[in-house]
Amino acid sequence: MRTRRLGLVTTLALACGLLVGVPLGARPAAAAADCLSEARSGLSQCDDTVPPETALTGVSVQPNAAGWVATGTVSFAFAGQHGDADADAVGFECRLDGPVQAHDWSSCTSPRTYQGLADSDVARYVFSVRAVDLADQAITYSFLMPDEPGEDYDATPATLTWGQDTVAPVGFVNPDLYDRQTPQQPVVIARSVPIRLHSNEAGATFECEVDGQGTPCTPGAWRYADAPSGRHFFRARSVDKAGTASAWSATSEFFIPSDLRGRQGWSVVKKSAAFDQTLVTSKREGARLVLPKQRVGELRLYAPTAPSYGRVRVKVGATNWRVVDLAGARSAQREFVVLDRYQGSRTGKIIIEVLSRNKPVFLDAIVARTNVFQA
Repeated sequence: MRTRRLGLVTTLALACGLLVGVPLGARPAAAAADCLSEARSGLSQCDDTVPPETALTGVSVQPNAAGWVATGTVSFAFAGQHGDADADAVGFECRLDGPVQAHDWSSCTSPRTYQGLADSDVARYVFSVRAVDLADQAITYSFLMPDEPGEDYDATPATLTWGQDTVAPVGFVNPDLYDRQTPQQPVVIARSVPIRLHSNEAGATFECEVDGQGTPCTPGAWRYADAPSGRHFFRARSVDKAGTASAWSATSEFFIPSDLRGRQGWSVVKKSAAFDQTLVTSKREGARLVLPKQRVGELRLYAPTAPSYGRVRVKVGATNWRVVDLAGARSAQREFVVLDRYQGSRTGKIIIEVLSRNKPVFLDAIVARTNVFQA
């Protein structure tokens, strides 16, 4: 709201007149009705107490949602205007606070650019600009009654606060996988794949891709859940608070087995320790599991063992049978390498047949993949 000090001005003017010998009969001239600009000429005085208003009209780089930028150079555009009919020229004063040494208010023009600003993990920069009534600022209204703060300049400057991080982070991506048979292309006997994600910058997030498709992930001991059966490729990168990303990690490969459910003549048994928490079982000699025709360069069978269990035989297409004996020390799950990747490829249906009579066999999962080696 506009405020004008007129009555008190007249009183002070009379007092000043007594001090300097102005005749008591003399009266100061009346002040302008709206007092849009300060004036002090003899006894005709006016104090404009309404400052101009300030607005930021542009910034060269907008802080992201977290309030950070990835550059050390920032430019600001701003404007000012009177909210009344005041026609005095409007100037500006700027200030920058933050990791650098604080600057006091100083005259500036739009745009105002700051270059070579230093990064900081803690302190934030604050740019402030205020419009100034240049004509009023040049006048001291009265030595007995000086201008109050904010009369000649905007007491509520336009401001912008931001954090700065211009250095790309470093991401550490470690799939927590081990496979003695194929260390570079490990088989994971689970739908959940453990991967550790860490960054050298606190507060950094991660972007992850599986088979070229983005998938949500979190820093720390993360797991890629509900992985489908088959061959997969994983990579990730770290993204800091300012949105700067690290280089993508090296691509890691892994393979998920297939469940053996849904075959005629075999019963399904729930087992929490098994892949997909189920086993298929039969004790009928000659019972078969037949998988669709495919090209196979490596074949592994996963099954529990116990002294009372029987045997199965396995072949691909027209190749020879391979016998797998499930009788042995009790184990919740054991890996049987039927064909390793160095024995060449063959094409055909995969057949698993029970050899034993009246001895149960339990089967968990199977890996059938081509013998493709990493470059």
